[in-house]
Amino acid sequence: MSSAPSPSAEPPRASFTGAGWSELSVLAEIPFVAFDTETTGLHATDRLVELAAVRFRAGFVEAEWSTLVHPGSPIPPEAVAVHGISDDAVARASPAHEVLPTFLGFIEGAALVAHNAPFDIRVMALELLRAGLPLPDNPVLDTCALSRRLGIEVPNHRLGTLARALGVPQGRAHRALTDARVAKDLLQAYFRELGGTAETLVRHALTQESLLLSFRGLACEPVPATPLVSLMRRARAERRAVAMACVEGGRSRTWRVEPRDVYALGSSVYVEADCHEDGAVRTFRSDSILVARLDGPGWRQ
Repeated sequence: MSSAPSPSAEPPRASFTGAGWSELSVLAEIPFVAFDTETTGLHATDRLVELAAVRFRAGFVEAEWSTLVHPGSPIPPEAVAVHGISDDAVARASPAHEVLPTFLGFIEGAALVAHNAPFDIRVMALELLRAGLPLPDNPVLDTCALSRRLGIEVPNHRLGTLARALGVPQGRAHRALTDARVAKDLLQAYFRELGGTAETLVRHALTQESLLLSFRGLACEPVPATPLVSLMRRARAERRAVAMACVEGGRSRTWRVEPRDVYALGSSVYVEADCHEDGAVRTFRSDSILVARLDGPGWRQ
């Protein structure tokens, strides 16, 4: 069942004691959100079954949020064996398109933290695009990549291995809230163990274009050249509107939009645009667009 973002039942506290974030003056002012996903399988195209996030600043938890998610299809036994989330557990849970707006509000203005972040980002990106929602602009830190760059000596860089090596408390592995908490505590452990070296690497990861991880940078595949893609890119470059008709829920609807970006993910192409009708940013799957027109004769599917 979906839950609204709210503070933890306990007052804000550091869930893992260590080096004081007060020593990291710049980073101590940045809000972070550690998040994790559980899915129906091991591929980025699989569906969400659980999503959780921990918002913190200067090492102190400000709020926690978690929800089960109905994936829209049966959960394979091999996935249940990993995270223990069954079809019965998600039977009354909300689908992704209903819970994702709450997640987007929870992470607003924060730098994201995840372990093996590219997988979680691709899962989330595809769910967001399916839901017609925009990809967030939040920068992302990967605690797995950070441990490798910092040269932490461990047999492997899995979440549990790093947690044991750095003395980070663990709970039930492969549950979203537990793993999000561990990712949060790993980041703090890096600062405790490596001080300025870790701070410098994190600063660079959040600001240097060549190192920056993001939903747009990690989630998207090469966009095929099609007449529709060309029309949308021309409209974006020339800052012009596009009138289009789309199929939504079996019905046709017309929109006037200003394209922001075009993505390809999971064998589909998506158009992100500002909609004149309601002022919202929406994402449209290209195969739902029947007709698109830019200042005169246009493109037709």
